[in-house]
Amino acid sequence: MASRSLEDIAEFIEKMKFQKSLFGGVNEQSVWKKIDDLNNEYKSVFEEQEIKYRTLLEERDLEIKKLKEKLNMD
Repeated sequence: MASRSLEDIAEFIEKMKFQKSLFGGVNEQSVWKKIDDLNNEYKSVFEEQEIKYRTLLEERDLEIKKLKEKLNMD
């Protein structure tokens, strides 16, 4: 699914279904698979946020550089 926000993850969790076990409860392999899927969704959101903040930092650094150059010209 490649979530982009925590809201996407919440929706993912709401739609999550587990395979039933023969003797009641849920299939352990199904649970571990869903945990892995959920982990991947969190990684996706983290990576999205990381890109966003790195871009903001780069823009900030560029703006600082421009302002310093402007100050040196005056």
